[in-house]
Amino acid sequence: MYDREKREVQENAYYENRYATEMLTAGKIDEYIHYLKISSQKLKSGMSETEIDAVQKRAEEAAKVK
Repeated sequence: MYDREKREVQENAYYENRYATEMLTAGKIDEYIHYLKISSQKLKSGMSETEIDAVQKRAEEAAKVK
């Protein structure tokens, strides 16, 4: 991956993190959940069912409270 591509990935990840922080801090939980659902649909485009299932399982495991 080229430096420009790395910076773009990092910038997008940082934006997503900051957006989440701002929305949750402002108490806009329902709006943020709606945004996440729309984003998930866009991101799943082009992924196989196996890949989607694997990601969902990882997220579910990560979200479990220990």
